[in-house]
Amino acid sequence: MKKIIGWIDVNFEAILMVFFFALMILLVMVQVILRFLFENGFSWGEEVARILFVWMAFSSFGYLTRNGRHVRVGFFTGKLPESAQKAVLVLCDVLFLLFSVVGLRSSWSLCMDAIRFGDELTAVPWNYSVLYFAGVLGFFMMAIRNVQVLVWRVCNRKESMARFENYDGVYYRNSKICFAPKELDTLEQLERVAEEKLEMGD
Repeated sequence: MKKIIGWIDVNFEAILMVFFFALMILLVMVQVILRFLFENGFSWGEEVARILFVWMAFSSFGYLTRNGRHVRVGFFTGKLPESAQKAVLVLCDVLFLLFSVVGLRSSWSLCMDAIRFGDELTAVPWNYSVLYFAGVLGFFMMAIRNVQVLVWRVCNRKESMARFENYDGVYYRNSKICFAPKELDTLEQLERVAEEKLEMGD
């Protein structure tokens, strides 16, 4: 059970992003082929592609938060003492968590309003909540990941700044996405270089 939870923890948002991105690319590609080769196309293609793009974007919120990949400016904080840098990071995480909760509440409110008033999209007979639920998912996962990050900061408050910050999630016990290309360790890289040199007669 722990392995399953750990696998979901690492891969959930990444798989969603790839899934929505693949569907969007496939739909756009088919639409282009139909238009240019057969002078025809789906009337709903562009709108559905935009919806998929929105879902892909919001799916990335949790992934970026977990791995500390959101855009930020560290010029000024980098000049502070290490303890002050840690305090600023925690403060930013708390503010970010509050922002996530507000965003989640607003997205949910938009969904409920769309369902209540029966707002529908233009090209497809879908309720607008299909679009707004992407925000619910994105902000919910961002809030969950923010809590995870804050727990990490508290548990590693006495560790080095690099471990405390944990940029790109490199210090997590498991941070490798299931479909990421295999990275060779240093020994394997040296062995391959040696084999290539032997084959070349060096």
